Amino acid sequence: MTSTPLTQTFLYGDWVFNIDKAQALLKEHPRAPEPTPVADWAAHYHLHRLTPDYDGAPWCPIFGPDQTHFDAGHAMQTDLDKPVIIATMEFDGRPAVLLIDGVHRMYRAMAEGRATLPAHILTVAETERIRER
Repeated sequence: MTSTPLTQTFLYGDWVFNIDKAQALLKEHPRAPEPTPVADWAAHYHLHRLTPDYDGAPWCPIFGPDQTHFDAGHAMQTDLDKPVIIATMEFDGRPAVLLIDGVHRMYRAMAEGRATLPAHILTVAETERIRER
């Protein structure tokens, strides 16, 4: 008996981004990765709170992982040379970006004091193609 592989997704509110589709799209349309600032993403995702010994007040992130969906040990084993994936959406005629793949890598980069990580930034049209709802 064979099992169907799970599709890797990123959930943001009611939106679902298909990471497998994003990776396939990037293979079809290769581009050089761009540096993205670790400190900015770490602050937005409150990554400083995801340490194994965090004992502060309970919190609910606006986006990104919480303590129940994050493994700091796994994060410290990730490949920082693999580009993260950033989606681009449009709100009120202005672009807005969202890290949809690479939170564990971003955590490791923050913990190791890295300034940037390589990133593939999807266009608005590409993001629409990989967003399932």
